[in-house]
Amino acid sequence: MTHARTFSLLPPGVRNAFAPTVTYLNAASYGLLPTAVADEVAAAEQRRVRGEFDISAVDGIVANCRAALGRLLGVEASRVAIGAHVSQFVGLVAESLPVGANVLLPESEFTSVIWPFLARRDIRVRTVPFAELAAAVRPGDDVVAAAVVQSADGAVMDAPALVAAAHAAGARVLLDVSQAAGWFPVHDTGADWLVGVGYKWLLGPKGTAFLAGTDEALDTLRPVAAGWYAGDDPWDSVYDAPLRLAPDARRFDLSPVWPAWIGQLPALELLLSAGIANIRAHNVAIANHLRVGLHLPVGNSAIVSVPADAATLERLRAAKVVGAVRAGRLRLACHLYNTADDIDRALEVLRPR
Repeated sequence: MTHARTFSLLPPGVRNAFAPTVTYLNAASYGLLPTAVADEVAAAEQRRVRGEFDISAVDGIVANCRAALGRLLGVEASRVAIGAHVSQFVGLVAESLPVGANVLLPESEFTSVIWPFLARRDIRVRTVPFAELAAAVRPGDDVVAAAVVQSADGAVMDAPALVAAAHAAGARVLLDVSQAAGWFPVHDTGADWLVGVGYKWLLGPKGTAFLAGTDEALDTLRPVAAGWYAGDDPWDSVYDAPLRLAPDARRFDLSPVWPAWIGQLPALELLLSAGIANIRAHNVAIANHLRVGLHLPVGNSAIVSVPADAATLERLRAAKVVGAVRAGRLRLACHLYNTADDIDRALEVLRPR
């Protein structure tokens, strides 16, 4: 696999949007920040230093981010709420359930997806292996929640199949797309709710998260953290009663982390200009180059999970190849900025000697 072939589907110069000084294969922990994003954030903070920062100007940026997220998720912008953490939005869903509700979760799921449900002592939660989730749905289930791409090992869900099974049983589906949005298409899952963060595959600063859903599913939620930014006209309803919430998904908004959303917009624009289908083809090809080099079967994920002993991890650190250890295994995650040369560098360390 050559560098040119690897990038044949991506716009010219994509790699030039980034400036890593290491072999970075860790998008599942955080995505590399594009240099233009860092510049936008720094410029905004310098405006604060000078006292020239315009808070209200962030509203337009948030609106553009909401629209861009809607394009990624396959929903209208009016059905996208903004916040800072996935667990905040999963908590809304968990809190909405009646006493005695039944929730189905996958084993070994990322805790932000499952702990808000487990914190409810008055609902029934059961877990099954991730691969068996769709088959395990049964009548009487109220909610099925899971990540589309698993954090620990990159396993990819057949989301439409899970949604079909859940809806046939009368259950709603909450999907976490934190490890999917930005490289894996998530616009036609059919899920009732989608949640995710922006600092991983969406290449944004830490501090952006989102909730999207159908109107029916969103109407089941109560805005328990309603604040001034959830108002119908936030700058007009910053004081006093009565309650004047936005009629759409904005009623679940938290006040935006200014530099995070300022940086998220150019990151989203970069991804949309490259095309998610193109990014997926690139990422999976790069990941499969790694798998083939390690004599593993090819797969459909941008994440590769392999065993690695302490000596191997130390060699990776010394060679400035950056991955992460999750669930006792080395996790390497490939994104649009990675090249075949990055993989070859990793393989020099990982191949048996």
